[in-house]
Amino acid sequence: MNVPVRAPGRFTSAEYHRMARAGAFKDMRIELRRGMLVRMSPQHIPHASVKAALYLALEEAVRAAGLGWLVFSEVSVAATDDFDPMPDIVVWDPAGVADQSGAIPIAAVKLVVEVAETSLADDLGEKLEDYARSGLAEYWVADVKGRLILRHADPGPAGYARREPVLFGQAAAWLTAPLALDTSRLV
Repeated sequence: MNVPVRAPGRFTSAEYHRMARAGAFKDMRIELRRGMLVRMSPQHIPHASVKAALYLALEEAVRAAGLGWLVFSEVSVAATDDFDPMPDIVVWDPAGVADQSGAIPIAAVKLVVEVAETSLADDLGEKLEDYARSGLAEYWVADVKGRLILRHADPGPAGYARREPVLFGQAAAWLTAPLALDTSRLV
């Protein structure tokens, strides 16, 4: 599970990025959540296998749809002033993003996928709330142990109004885009 590394006070996104550019997090996987620095858990084979299969499936779906979107893994997303997550997978549209030297702006993000092996409660709790608060249109949590993807859409201040599960191996349509995803590699 991801454990907050408590530091005096809280950090803003700008402070977090200044520290990162200065090398403060060298050899560490850190994200900013609610102003706190959170060290990310190690990734084991089950987590990596699900992430790799979903990454490939998402890349194929985007390419088949002829979209100019990109699929990245573990890249920072500039969500709010106190929330700069580093999701497992981010699907985003680079068109209109003038500065492509930093984090991906949340307005350009089409989908975030978090793969949960040991972090399910966190990914469906505080992180889900923060993604919804940031206005992220679609958020998926791939539950490694439960063998399903929990898809969320329609963000609001209290979270996501829409939640639809799909089992690994079943067809998974995006909730906010006309794209289908082949999850047969997840069986």
